Amino acid sequence: MSTETEAEPLGWCVVADVAGIKHFNPRARLWVLPPRPAEGGDRVLAVGHHHGRDRRLIRIAVPRRHLTAFRVRMIYNRAVLRAIERPAANLAPAVWPSRAEAQRQADRWNQRH
Repeated sequence: MSTETEAEPLGWCVVADVAGIKHFNPRARLWVLPPRPAEGGDRVLAVGHHHGRDRRLIRIAVPRRHLTAFRVRMIYNRAVLRAIERPAANLAPAVWPSRAEAQRQADRWNQRH
């Protein structure tokens, strides 16, 4: 019997690297939420560790042009999932419905760069 426990996957998410946003360290990884029709596509909601001393997780709308290398990764961190699912101003929590849907969107965003 193993004493180690593996972290259980909590869901899929599109992640991207940061290129020039003051709230995050360069090349930081952001978890990108699914786009919503009202957002128009130029900005996306993303979750990441703020560059400040406490490195807390923040959720913020960022210009998509400042994100690179979109890819799909499994979420293992419950704090990240809570930040993604936290309701915001009349919007339902946003998680990717499936790995396939997340991959399709990541491919679309990578083609536009």
